[in-house]
Amino acid sequence: MMYAPVEFSEAEYPRVEYQRRQQFWDPIRLALFTLVIVAIIGITIGIVTHFVVEDDRSFYYLGSFKVTNIKYKENYGVKSSREFTERSRQIERMMFRIFRRSSEGGRFIKSHVIRISPDEQGVNIFMVLMFRYPSTASVEQIKKRIEKIFYQSLKIKQLPLTIHKPSFRLTPIDGKKMRNLLNSRCGIRMTSSNMPLPAYSSTERIVQGRETAVEGEWPWQASLQLVGAGHQCGASLISNTWLLTAAHCFRKNKDPSKWIATFGTTITPPAVKRSVGKIIIHENYHKETNENDIALAQLTTRVEFSNIVQRVCLADSSIKLPPKTSVFVTGFGSIVDDGPTQNKLRQARVETIGTDVCNRKDVYDGMITPGMLCAGFMDGKVDACKGDSGGPLVYDNHDIWYIVGIVSWGQSCALPKKPGVYTRVTKYRDWIASKTGV
Repeated sequence: MMYAPVEFSEAEYPRVEYQRRQQFWDPIRLALFTLVIVAIIGITIGIVTHFVVEDDRSFYYLGSFKVTNIKYKENYGVKSSREFTERSRQIERMMFRIFRRSSEGGRFIKSHVIRISPDEQGVNIFMVLMFRYPSTASVEQIKKRIEKIFYQSLKIKQLPLTIHKPSFRLTPIDGKKMRNLLNSRCGIRMTSSNMPLPAYSSTERIVQGRETAVEGEWPWQASLQLVGAGHQCGASLISNTWLLTAAHCFRKNKDPSKWIATFGTTITPPAVKRSVGKIIIHENYHKETNENDIALAQLTTRVEFSNIVQRVCLADSSIKLPPKTSVFVTGFGSIVDDGPTQNKLRQARVETIGTDVCNRKDVYDGMITPGMLCAGFMDGKVDACKGDSGGPLVYDNHDIWYIVGIVSWGQSCALPKKPGVYTRVTKYRDWIASKTGV
């Protein structure tokens, strides 16, 4: 990716000469003082280690209950729908309120709704709940504690949803089962230890981007490669078999048998490798204007979702991101204009830029159409570049990640007033669904 170097000049600070103080520490006092400090540090490390080790066990439960003041909607069965997303968020917020405000609030980590199904009296909710407790505790002990907190909350708290108390069930599950359940949801990132990966929220300037630090940090990122020629473009996994990318990636070669896709934080070696069986380019793609720069690639063999490979959520067509929304672009592209591909995945935080600003005469002079989205910084420095094409521009909504853009075009890389231009995914939501069923 292109994140052009930013030059820093060291500030000129005036030298200050400090007067030396009369020596107070004789060797004996110094030795005693050192021993005391070492003892304090030792005790502190011991206490910290004790708590870290003791509390380092994760407990997972499948929770289910009936809600009687909600009527079932058909779109609750579609996990990418706005109805499912909004209702899930309401339920997850309620769980946060129940457990985080209890006496054991710090033990609750997260919850995720897995399914909302119809019931004669309302709806049934199925969700995964994650906790951290001392490793000496048993699964059944923790279960009783959680149930106690839950039932107490139903008695004393004004909750937005009416929960049918006798319907509440809590079933202990292991990490593998928990991950399998979460695989039904898109856009969730997990570490190798099956803990949620919090949204990366650094606001520091990213000089030449940052190498992705954790395996699975951007698990939907793929590398599209021509057999014998290596990495050509990025792509995003949107289902077990479908990749979303840019149409211009296939200008040279549209033969699917010549393409492969790999996943993981490095191109070599890849974590997962698949052949491409089908390529669909938007019927109205215009290379002269970069309009409708969107394409799909179907894998010959499905991938299994894991902490390393996961699908990203497709943003609903109604989603509108205001200017200056923090978004992330990732890819294996060059870090200087016309430079080589990077073997290690890189990431950069950029900001959305309004179309009115991007279409100014001194920026892109009216070239930005409704199907395009600008992101970057008006002073340049951080941008996508050659080799990042087709890759994702994503944003975080309550730790669920959505793709809002596809790396498309731009004038050079990271120049002032020339931000990156992306295909606006929300504009093509119906087209994607018509081709893939996703």
